[in-house]
Amino acid sequence: MPDQLVAKFRELGPVSAEMEAKIREEAFTEEYKAGKIILHQGEVCRKICLVTKGLTRSYYINDGKEVTSRFMGEGFIVTSWISYYTQKPTAEIIETLEDTTLICLHEPVIQKMYQDFPASNIIGREQVEYAFFLSEKRTQLLRGLTAGERFSTFADENPTLLTRVSMKHIASYLGMTEETLSRVRSKMYRPKNGIANS
Repeated sequence: MPDQLVAKFRELGPVSAEMEAKIREEAFTEEYKAGKIILHQGEVCRKICLVTKGLTRSYYINDGKEVTSRFMGEGFIVTSWISYYTQKPTAEIIETLEDTTLICLHEPVIQKMYQDFPASNIIGREQVEYAFFLSEKRTQLLRGLTAGERFSTFADENPTLLTRVSMKHIASYLGMTEETLSRVRSKMYRPKNGIANS
């Protein structure tokens, strides 16, 4: 199982034999059934994890409603970035949408790796930059596009999620109601001749 975490780190930067040995020594596996909470609101996030199987969702509670901020499937790093960085309680909740397997490292281990293996700082920087890129991309998605354009962009960029994630969660991610998403999908998938396929 650590093989996948080592491979992920190698995608982001150089991994020496010594660093690889440390990753293998410290990595641990967590398994969750679908619908389980990985990180509760008010907890401090003390680890980062790689999704090796399954799918997770990050969300906040705003005025009593869930607001989805991220979907993280196989190959994604899962953490609550603000809580992980500050080591303070999070407002974020992370749950599994499918049976999920994670391979993880604790925060103090990663901090020690930054000190002992300078190249690990490149890996950390690359991952944080990618997380910022995804966050900014979603901000732009919500800011300047119509509901139809938002869903079309999401569908084009995340085709597999359309069959793995409920429309309720997708609507929340796209900043619209389920009713609006239903109308958008109906227009998008309506046959041009007005006759539905049997």
